[in-house]
Amino acid sequence: MGRLRRSPLRCWLSLAYANGAIWGVASGLASVSLVANFARELNASGAAIAWILAAPSIVGLSRLLTPLWLHRVSSRRRFTVGMFLASAAALGVLPIVAAPGALGDSQRSVAALGVVWTLCQALEFIGVVSLWSWFGDLVPAAIRGRFVGRREAGLTAGMVTGGLAAAIATWAWQRHCQANGQPELLWKSYAACASFGAALAALATLSLARMKDAATKRQATPTARPTWRGLITPLVDPRFRRFMLFGICYSVANGLVQSPRQILLASVLKLELAEKRSLDAASRGVQIVLMPWLGNLVDRRGNVPVLVVSWAIVSLATVFFLFATPAAKWWIVGAYVCWVAYAGLNVVLPNLMLGLSPPAATSTYAAAWFAWTQLAYSLSILAGGRLFDWLSASGRLAGLEIGGTEATPFRLLFGLGGLLMVVGVGLATRVREPSQRT
Repeated sequence: MGRLRRSPLRCWLSLAYANGAIWGVASGLASVSLVANFARELNASGAAIAWILAAPSIVGLSRLLTPLWLHRVSSRRRFTVGMFLASAAALGVLPIVAAPGALGDSQRSVAALGVVWTLCQALEFIGVVSLWSWFGDLVPAAIRGRFVGRREAGLTAGMVTGGLAAAIATWAWQRHCQANGQPELLWKSYAACASFGAALAALATLSLARMKDAATKRQATPTARPTWRGLITPLVDPRFRRFMLFGICYSVANGLVQSPRQILLASVLKLELAEKRSLDAASRGVQIVLMPWLGNLVDRRGNVPVLVVSWAIVSLATVFFLFATPAAKWWIVGAYVCWVAYAGLNVVLPNLMLGLSPPAATSTYAAAWFAWTQLAYSLSILAGGRLFDWLSASGRLAGLEIGGTEATPFRLLFGLGGLLMVVGVGLATRVREPSQRT
């Protein structure tokens, strides 16, 4: 399909892009990192913070039920908007119930923070499944790649903007509190970011509310009645199972190295926050430029070549972590260069998820994809952190050499993650294009 003429479809796509950009800013303002810092200000233990971060993914399995709920509603648009508004409302309540002293003591505040954050994320997860099911019927397959590319570019740009605004706001407020001798008031900057994030998340639903469900009739893809047995259908569908296996490997490989990666950057390489933010912004900035072009490429050449090449490049980032030392910490720049290839993954993964789903079951397949890959990612983060702590405390690697190089918890986990990434490249080559048969 050539350049889109001005039409209702084009207007709806523009509204979807606007939703992604505003939602991205909201997500950047009220990020996982901000919630973790909020919890630290409440004197939460390391275990409590870990559970606050992991609980949404566990509760997020509830999104597997989204197809059953969608069958009971007359409008996916209203259901999606309702879920996102409820999530925004929960985020708006978070600073109120988690404020120091609001519930009597810090332990109750930490518990309230965890419960409200989990509720906020769970509602958002359900909304995302409904959103992609709706978009899957709204956007013709011939232009779906460019749609995903442009929307992901706007979403990423919004997240960078929101994250930068949150960093500047919290830094400025911290300086103000230190100058006035009131460090105990630092939590207010986190509360303000969460409040503004909630307001923008609610604002982002306005563009969705202006879109119409009527576009789904044009695709002639009525939603079949889902059943409990149907919840496992994506796992036994041969084509989607190949894609799911890659997704699980992708999630575990990424999650396993998250804790040691963050510890290495902060405690060993002692990378300043400004340096890390600059590298991250530069990497994401290039991704934003590439995503629309990659979306067009996917529509012309297919998803799998972009998937394989992108994941292979991302996997090379582990090599730079193995070489980085305090004396040569700028090896880490190579990792951020490799991470530019996430642009390709951010385009092809949603496109494959929709393309490999039967027309009448997009919500079931989207729910399975998001639920199981996110759960695998969260559990592997916990496992990686636990394994790193155990190896560091036990001293079991003392004196051990691998290939003439001293074995450390960092090298062992990065090596294991790198091995899984290589396996992931092989699994990526087995993924089928939506147009291919098993």
